[in-house]
Amino acid sequence: MTMNIAPIKTLDVKNRLGECVLWDARESVVLWTDIESSLFWRWDFPDGEPQSFLLPERLGSFALTNRAGTYLGAFESGFARFTPSENQFELMAPVSAEHKHLRMNDGRVDRQGHFWAATMAEQDPMGDQPWGTLWRHDGAAHATATLSGFKIPNSLCWSRDGGTIYFADSPQNTIWRYAFDPHSGPVGDPVIFAQTDKAVHPDGSCIDSEDHVWNAQWGAGEVVRYRPDGSVERRIKLPVSQPSCVAIGGPDSDILFVTTARVDLSEAQLLKQPLAGGLFAYQIDIKGIAEVICKTA
Repeated sequence: MTMNIAPIKTLDVKNRLGECVLWDARESVVLWTDIESSLFWRWDFPDGEPQSFLLPERLGSFALTNRAGTYLGAFESGFARFTPSENQFELMAPVSAEHKHLRMNDGRVDRQGHFWAATMAEQDPMGDQPWGTLWRHDGAAHATATLSGFKIPNSLCWSRDGGTIYFADSPQNTIWRYAFDPHSGPVGDPVIFAQTDKAVHPDGSCIDSEDHVWNAQWGAGEVVRYRPDGSVERRIKLPVSQPSCVAIGGPDSDILFVTTARVDLSEAQLLKQPLAGGLFAYQIDIKGIAEVICKTA
């Protein structure tokens, strides 16, 4: 089922690469990053003015911590604790600092409170190689490498019971699922969960209260909701072609938030989609689940 519904709110913030949108119920705020502009965004939903904070590095993804307003981020050089409103930044666990062709990208917190994030190659010194690795932050200066062999790792999220991890390599147009052990991480071989057309790349994902996967599909201009068996339950069309990440939040946990991007769009394309790079909020008939607080920050 394809749904052409209008957003209830649109923020025309013109992000170059909006990503990693999260809802923090403690402060009733929507949070996200514009990776390529090194900006962290905060929006007091629904009527506040969005605020942006300049960061010392590009931020691929981040996690909520026990202190509201302080986050654990997957920055281009590694895991860092930061408080944007106070201009505080502390690099804790370097991951890609010595590998200038790599940066950290998509990330999320598992049901046990560990923050996972993956690296990707931007400038590959040896051709089109799968340099991407999935890392788990274990606290302080410790990070553990797990899965590897990806180009642009994305779509990281967990089933409600934490027993399944979903993970994608966007250029391979595939979302996989792995069995997940709370102590060791992904277990065994992956199973194909969903596949997209060649020009459509699975980007950021989240899980709802019915254990369905919501996925932003870069290039298709839509968000897709998958049933646990991988079949499509619905598609929501957007007025832009590059949705990048999704979250469900709001006071009643029934608002779908979608980040989007302007990067790589031509002037002609931008004329046709002037809201590219905006944040969109849609009323939905499904409840989300609370974002897990990171316990290792």
